[in-house]
Amino acid sequence: MTTGASVPKSRCDRRLFMAGLAAGLAGAWPTGRAAANTAAALKVGGTSVETASDGTLSSSLAFMLPNTPREEVETVFKVEGQRAEAAPIPTNASLVRIGSEIILIDAGSGNSFQPTAGKLGETLESRNISREAITQVVFTHAHPDHLWGAIDDFDDSERFPNARYVVPAAEWDFWTRDDVENLVPDWLKGLSVGSRRTLRRLESKLERRKPGESIAPGLTYVATPGHTPGHASVLVEAGREQVLIGGDALSHGVLSFRRPAWAFGSDLDRDLASRTRLTLLDRLATERMTLVGFHLPGSGVGHVELAGDSYRFVQT
Repeated sequence: MTTGASVPKSRCDRRLFMAGLAAGLAGAWPTGRAAANTAAALKVGGTSVETASDGTLSSSLAFMLPNTPREEVETVFKVEGQRAEAAPIPTNASLVRIGSEIILIDAGSGNSFQPTAGKLGETLESRNISREAITQVVFTHAHPDHLWGAIDDFDDSERFPNARYVVPAAEWDFWTRDDVENLVPDWLKGLSVGSRRTLRRLESKLERRKPGESIAPGLTYVATPGHTPGHASVLVEAGREQVLIGGDALSHGVLSFRRPAWAFGSDLDRDLASRTRLTLLDRLATERMTLVGFHLPGSGVGHVELAGDSYRFVQT
């Protein structure tokens, strides 16, 4: 017997699908605590940048590196003094403050993806930031753990009711296609439908921007495609000061830096994603630019160093 208001069948089906997916993934990765709810702010001129944890996600090394022999993976981790095993994946949204504006870069996964994620609201509350105070939400791409947190899955309301939204134009064009589920691998088919639904739900308040176009004063999209067709990082700059909020362009604290040419399972265009990583790593290392990565260790903040014939991420 059920009580309360009825739930539309499509939304109920989606909840059941996501519950099953989350249970399966959680079994492949040990659960862990979210990153600390406090994070030092980076200063870029008069702008500040800080990260805000949405919790952690679960996956497996086999999914991350479907084409790489296990012994090669183990060798890379051994050199870094780490064990070649799955660990909880951090998920860190970013908050950019410009004057009275509070801009959220990526909205987390909401309450339908995995039970260890969807904690962004709790993090904001712990810092005395109300959801109503967010004036803009900027998406790097439309994967569920970056997009779905914008909409409450149970009552279909906006979690940030006073915000306007910005998405890379190429992301909108891809994920809102009526046939998007036929353009993605099997593991992403159900998720793509959820992303299409979320973007269309936000359409009346959503602006589309191309790489190089301004998002807000001092904020610009930078093309970093491959992980998804229109994936874009966000460059925060004031004069010669720069911080790059990289989304999932560099998504693993060891593998993305030590073996950027390897094929990653979550990248839709693996060859393009590899080229993007190599180009981006060279720029970050050469320019000594601070990087904020959504899935990178700790609060996701650090810089890139040359390390032999590859690179290394150094947390700061």
